[in-house]
Amino acid sequence: MTIEEIPIDSSEVQENEEAQEIIEASPEPEPPEAQEEPETPAPKRRGRPPGAKNRAKPRSPPVITRPRSRRPPPTPESSEEEEEYEEPPPRRRAPQVEEDPTRTIAAEMLHLMQQQTRNRQQARVNKYASWFPQQSYG
Repeated sequence: MTIEEIPIDSSEVQENEEAQEIIEASPEPEPPEAQEEPETPAPKRRGRPPGAKNRAKPRSPPVITRPRSRRPPPTPESSEEEEEYEEPPPRRRAPQVEEDPTRTIAAEMLHLMQQQTRNRQQARVNKYASWFPQQSYG
C-alpha cells in the first residue's frame, strides 16, 4: 500500500495523473505466492451423505395436558370466613343411548367364554386336589 498525496496546485495534479498512467501501464510482477489464490473449499452438499444408514428420528414423549379447574382458587379471606364444606354443583347426565345389538351379543359371548374358562380351571384344581388329599395333623 502506498500513501497517496493530495496536491494543492493544479500542476501537481497533472503530474500525478501522468505518474498514475505510467504505473498502470507497467504493473510490477507480483510474487508467485500472491498470484495463486487459496482454493476455497467446495460448498457442502445438501442432504444425507451416500451410504448413510437409515435411522429413525427420536420422538419426544407426548405432552400430557391436564384439564384446568374451572373454579378460581380460593382467596385467603374467603377460606377463613367459610370453613364449611361446599358441595360441588350437580353433574349433567349424558343422554341415554340405546345399546347396539351387536355390542350386546359380543358382551354375552365374552361372559360365556369367561365362565367356561373359570369352570375349566376349577375342574383342574379339583382334579389335582383329589390326588393329594389333605391330611390332618393332630
